[in-house]
Parts: sequence; C-alpha cells; structure tokens
Amino acid sequence: MSRTQGFTLIELLVGMSILAVLMVAIFNFQQSTSFFAASQNSAAQRLQTLNDLSGYLGDRLRAAGDVAPPGTSLPDGTAAGPLTSCNLTGTSPCLALLLPVVEDERGAAACATTPATEPGRIVGWVLNVYRYVPRAQLEGSLKTAADSSLDQAAAGLVEIRLQNPARPVTAAGSCGTSQPLPDPVSAYTGVIGRNLITDSAVVGSEPAFGYDSARRLVTLRLRTVDLVGGKLTYTPSTRFYTLNVTTRNVK
Repeated sequence: MSRTQGFTLIELLVGMSILAVLMVAIFNFQQSTSFFAASQNSAAQRLQTLNDLSGYLGDRLRAAGDVAPPGTSLPDGTAAGPLTSCNLTGTSPCLALLLPVVEDERGAAACATTPATEPGRIVGWVLNVYRYVPRAQLEGSLKTAADSSLDQAAAGLVEIRLQNPARPVTAAGSCGTSQPLPDPVSAYTGVIGRNLITDSAVVGSEPAFGYDSARRLVTLRLRTVDLVGGKLTYTPSTRFYTLNVTTRNVK
C-alpha cells in the first residue's frame, strides 16, 4: 500500500520565505510607483499654478491704467484687513493696479440712447491689490490643505478689489457713465472683494515684484511649493521664474 508524499517542514519554510521576499518586492514596487505618480502629479500641478499666475497677473498688468506708488496704505490681505504699507519687497510684498471697468453689450443696451451706445466704454475703475500673505495667517477655509510644514514655507497670493465710494462700480448689465481716467489712488478705499489666487506661492530673498517706472516694466518672480512624501518640493527647483510685463496703458 503506497502513501502520497507531502512537503517537508523545511520545504514549506523555504517556500514561505521565497513568497515573503516576493511579496515585499511587490509591495515596494507598488509603493515606488505610487510615490512616482504622486510626485509627477504634484509637479504638474505646481507648473500649472505657475502658468495660471503668470497669465492672470500678466493680463491685469497689460490692462492697468496706473500702478500705485510704493508705500501706499492698503489692506494687508488677511480677513481682518487692516491697512499696511504696500511695498514691492519684504516678507509681504504688494503690488496695486488701477484697472478699468469696461461696459459690456448688456450695459450698452441698457443705456437706450440714440444713436446706440457702443460696448467697450470705460465706465469705472477699481484698485486691485496683489499681496503675499504668510500661509499661516490665512483662514483655514481658504487653504487647500492643513499642514504646518506648508504654513512655514508657503505664502498665499491674495487679490483685494477696492472701489471709490464716491463712484461705485457700475453693476453688470447696467448703463454706466463714461470715466476714461481713474481717480487718485487714495480715493479707492471701499473693499468690494477678496480672493485667494493660490496658497502655494513662495516669497524669496529676491523681490517678488519689481517696477521700472521709466520703462513701465513690471517684473514678477514666481515659485510654488508642495509637500510630496513628507518633503517640501519646489517649482522651479532652485530659482524663481521671472516674468517681465510692460504696462502699456500706464501714462
């Protein structure tokens, strides 16, 4: 009578050891693949943020009718919004632009004039303040993620919109009054909006903003940061991306 042979204890132990090594290798490969994918996704997001910042700020600089002089007292960008000096340099650099409010087709139609009012008239001005605020000073509801490491390394770029209370901004779709030239910067004291553009910006040793009034040239120095695998990762990795924009409408 024959007996079916099974595995010996040593064979079972060897097989289990080989299986354990394979499982560890597969786990490490999956971890490495996941980290690489997360790293690439984060890099793409940081690059997209740079593109968005340069495009958004560049468009407003090209449309600006004037640049507020350094030292103007303007909201500090926090929720409380106390007035502080708006300077191109420092730990909370600031740039303020006077931007035209252009009447659209609905507004022109609402004027009901003969001959008809053509859209495209400048019917008001707003003062847009772009200020870097340390991320730790932003409200938690505005942050994309709650992280103390990012709070120490990053800043939020905040946009504050102000109007002249004596000449409120014309509501969209309403007939406005032509105002081809802005009022003095000091007249714009009424806050009508506050918007966080990004909470992953970086302020470095070089000035975030520069302005050459003789050449009407504004320089932007941009960089973003994110936390990838517990490590702060920057784009660009070593230096700031520099963008020069001519404020062609500034007299």
